[in-house]
Amino acid sequence: MFQTKVAKPSHRTARSEMKAPTAKPVYHNQEVCMKILFGMLVHESNSFASGAGDFRGISVGEELFSIYRNKVGYLAGMIKAAEECDVELIPSIAAGSAGPRVTKEAVEYAVGELVTIAEKRKDEYTGICLALHGAGVAENADDLEAYILEKVREVVGPDMPITVSLDLHGNISPELAKLSNGLFGCKQYPHVDEAEAGYLAMKTLIRILRGEAISQTAVIQLPWLVDARMGNTFVEPMKSVTDYVADYAARHGLIDAAFFHGYGYSDVPFVGASVVVVAEKGAHEAAAEIAKHIWEKREQLKGPAAPMPDVAVDHALAALEKPGTGYVVIVEVSDNPGAGGPGTGTHLLHEVLSRNPKKAIFGFICDPEIALFAHKMGVGGEVSGLLGGKTDKVHGTPIELRNARVCALSDGNATYVSPMMEGLPVCYGKTARLRIGNVDIIVTEHANAAYDDRPFLITGADITQYEIVCIKGTNHFRAFFDPRAKAVVATDPPGVTSKNFASFNYQKIRRPIYPIDLDTTFSV
Repeated sequence: MFQTKVAKPSHRTARSEMKAPTAKPVYHNQEVCMKILFGMLVHESNSFASGAGDFRGISVGEELFSIYRNKVGYLAGMIKAAEECDVELIPSIAAGSAGPRVTKEAVEYAVGELVTIAEKRKDEYTGICLALHGAGVAENADDLEAYILEKVREVVGPDMPITVSLDLHGNISPELAKLSNGLFGCKQYPHVDEAEAGYLAMKTLIRILRGEAISQTAVIQLPWLVDARMGNTFVEPMKSVTDYVADYAARHGLIDAAFFHGYGYSDVPFVGASVVVVAEKGAHEAAAEIAKHIWEKREQLKGPAAPMPDVAVDHALAALEKPGTGYVVIVEVSDNPGAGGPGTGTHLLHEVLSRNPKKAIFGFICDPEIALFAHKMGVGGEVSGLLGGKTDKVHGTPIELRNARVCALSDGNATYVSPMMEGLPVCYGKTARLRIGNVDIIVTEHANAAYDDRPFLITGADITQYEIVCIKGTNHFRAFFDPRAKAVVATDPPGVTSKNFASFNYQKIRRPIYPIDLDTTFSV
């Protein structure tokens, strides 16, 4: 059984510390072939988004190798670590997406696939390495990640070592630590280091199985909803925080230490930032010291309110007048499909169309009806109808199209070039580029965030030939756009990924919590 030591949680702080099994491992003889089951079930669940969430793009079995080997992402790192150590991997399932809470049916199907493979081959492997998110919420589980591990534990029992890689935006519960032998988060935002997290999770598991390591995992939760706009780890002030955690881990010989920014759109009791430390000893003490240091930086990381679209367009036009070359990006942070937004919002697009700036492109808005109709009309045809704003009333009203010209069409298939997901396939579904006045609009069948220029390029649009480039996202786009854009302007109109946390009708989160409650205190 796991040796578990968990602090009694309060409304302000909770922590968990877990020691891995101390029994003699099977694989002290490294000449014996070691086998490990691995897979991925990732979902970033927005409690305030309408509709039904699910796991998209499910891959099973050997597909995991063909898709992820020598690429980026958690599974790529796991595969690399296993191959370096001559460990045989047993592939299970891989799926990932963001959106509303996952339906019970979708959870039962995806987890059922994982559990079926785990059950069928349980006599072959002695450890499990999984990529989960940390902000998964389902109709039948507030803590989706813990639910997944519970179902796996029902198959393999309490003693089999399991390590897990997690997203920096995970809301990490003490229960998750109790069910695993190590939680390993990516450290960078944009998440360009997912492969490193997967690599470390797998490498640590192999060391545990070989008797080279015994791990403790400590989780300390902070009563803090971090503004994701301030989460960019490559610029100040978050860069210094990230560097501090890395330096602390190196100086104290920790296996791993991570500051999880949390995900404020999951309405669950354990929402918010946390510090997770994996170490051979002293994990809780290290996590406590790191957490106290980071808590003192909360005001620096609060961030100013982003302007409404009209002011954002003003700022973008002003930036164009300044010295320098390149386009100006306007990012609509409140409708980020990568964080569960529908991608159908029209607040920014309404403003851009009313101003009609020259050389402007909007990429992209999700509207299957208009995208399919444009394909029916063909290139050179015209489209009339209502665009966007059909999902709910929060993200703006539909835009009335009158004879919008179809400039280009695409099947929506592309390959990411962003450093975050370079080489991985993506499909936006039927895609069209329409033109209204001076403004080009990319319309897609499927919602997604704009991680790079692929959704533009598949319609023949070279964004370097535009002056204003409008996208939906928060920070992941920066991995591609920051080195290329003249300036970036954020706008935060109403939406389910707005950074104004006080605008959400939370029902389950613990209070007080910063910055909704500015007088929030924290102690370990």
